[in-house]
Amino acid sequence: MRRFAEVITLSFGLLIVQQSLGQPGATSVAEVVKRSSDSVVQIVVSDSLGQQIALGSGFLISADGRIVTNFHVVKGGHSAIVKLTNGAFFPVEGVLAADADKDIAVVKVAGKNLPFLALGKVEDVHVGDHVVAIGSPLGLEGTVSDGIVSALREDGPSRSWIQTTAPVSHGNSGGPLLDLKTNVVGVVTWGVNLQLGQNLNFAAPSGEVKALLSEIHGPTPLDSVRDVAAKPTASDRAPSTLSGSIWTSITSGRDYQVRRDGDHIYTEWVNLPNQLKGTSAFQRSEFTREADGRWRGQAHIYLPCQYQSKWPAQTVTKWCRLDRLIEIDMISDTRIEGLGFTWQKFDCQKCEPGETVQKPFVWIPKD
Repeated sequence: MRRFAEVITLSFGLLIVQQSLGQPGATSVAEVVKRSSDSVVQIVVSDSLGQQIALGSGFLISADGRIVTNFHVVKGGHSAIVKLTNGAFFPVEGVLAADADKDIAVVKVAGKNLPFLALGKVEDVHVGDHVVAIGSPLGLEGTVSDGIVSALREDGPSRSWIQTTAPVSHGNSGGPLLDLKTNVVGVVTWGVNLQLGQNLNFAAPSGEVKALLSEIHGPTPLDSVRDVAAKPTASDRAPSTLSGSIWTSITSGRDYQVRRDGDHIYTEWVNLPNQLKGTSAFQRSEFTREADGRWRGQAHIYLPCQYQSKWPAQTVTKWCRLDRLIEIDMISDTRIEGLGFTWQKFDCQKCEPGETVQKPFVWIPKD
């Protein structure tokens, strides 16, 4: 679905962290890693057939096996295995709490005397602070990155993010963002595709985890996160900011008008570039809600594309029409998330894309 994908690579930093309770403040990245690594885990999520469907990260917050990760890591899974840095494996017993809107979840494994991390105070986080991310980008366990807190962002009245320059990649989702005292100040959640922005990565503040811990209940099956998702995504009702409103892609800056009609959602790109205004160019999508709660459909694209002809030697403008599959996985009053398609090369003469890659997109309401 080409650039409609609103390429935001859900690439994240698995931050390898270790028990920090009662320890003096660390003074270097190496010291943070040394004290933290044993508390970070890798999470492999599988479907009912035993096929891997997700690979992410998490971190222990108690000696008896409570683990924090991203909601999107475990969403839709039937079972999961947690791997520690020492090679030990633990099956996930169930979900203790989850918040789809803030993309955090707490799961439980059977364990005793496990190393764990302390949650820091969000009020102690300041722009310019040095932070550390350690984890398994693209499955490469034990990868360390560091950077600074580049901004503290508000996303609506009830959600906020820590923006950081610490590089993160796919496979790191759910790992902790650490300060130099080895405290968890955030849960790495998402990042912007490098082609669209450099060093733009985000973490949910540790305060969100503390709030979720107050809702801890007995373990429920991993499949239950599908039900948890239905509350914040409001898939059974239209969010108050959805129908007929304008939403902005946080990666491309494109504005889309979004309208819901029962089990159908329609979108249209409305802030076309000046050179396309008054032309027949358009990008529209239509979705239908399916039994699993997701919205699937097609993006219909009609845009001009230029190429150089050999004879006669001139610039030729050709209008190309494309249809691409797209889906919306989560809808709330403050966020729309889904999957589309993009490609690096496009043959304008044939109106054919090169290799198609599935990419996530995120929209937020336009002020």
